[in-house]
Amino acid sequence: MTPILTGKKILVTGATGAIGSAVLESALQAGAWVAGSYFQDESQSLRLKGLGARLFQADLTDRKQAQALVEKVLQEAGHLDALVYSAGNTRDHTLMKLSDPEWDEVLSLHLTGLMACCRAVLPAMRVRRSGKLAAIGSVSGAVGRAGQSNYAAAKAATVGFMKSLAKEAGRFGVSANVVLPGFVDSKMTRLAPPEAWERAKAESALGTIGSARVAASFVTWLLSDGCSGVTGQVFNLDSRIV
Repeated sequence: MTPILTGKKILVTGATGAIGSAVLESALQAGAWVAGSYFQDESQSLRLKGLGARLFQADLTDRKQAQALVEKVLQEAGHLDALVYSAGNTRDHTLMKLSDPEWDEVLSLHLTGLMACCRAVLPAMRVRRSGKLAAIGSVSGAVGRAGQSNYAAAKAATVGFMKSLAKEAGRFGVSANVVLPGFVDSKMTRLAPPEAWERAKAESALGTIGSARVAASFVTWLLSDGCSGVTGQVFNLDSRIV
């Protein structure tokens, strides 16, 4: 059954990425009013605007820009029913070769940006006593990956942050969950070497690469009224058994 988001107002960060754009489009198709943020991909943002979404440029490694983004969207939308934090990046190196800027950039976008956006939107959700927060995580945060100590650390921290937030915000009617989409075809994974793709298929119980559309459909359901009362959970959509 197709989730219904008619009348819902949703902000999706990282909206020009594979998962973010798929979530944005899925939410639009389900009837939601959707705003998205992007960092650099102007051409993709124009395509999404053509579908009816509102797009805002922001560098979410900057707390002030993250705060300003949420404020702009709230000013235009009036309120937000959901925030989907899908912004992400990778700067893969073994720890001995990892630079301080590469560590800081990944932790800042995945974790500090998530914190800043959630902190900015929570007061408005608290007033309405309803809201849904969803973060896109990664199995790397649970099992680790060689060459991804920064990314794995950020994604592991994402789970702890969202579980803590679920306990803090639940009394205000606000839920917080994490979705692990698995290894999907995206701008980030296209930077991975061929052996990473081969390993992902080999580790998959189905012998397949994940789908951004499947992940987006799940997130859309998570944001719908059909998924009320679910919070503090980590949903693993990865077919890899590791």
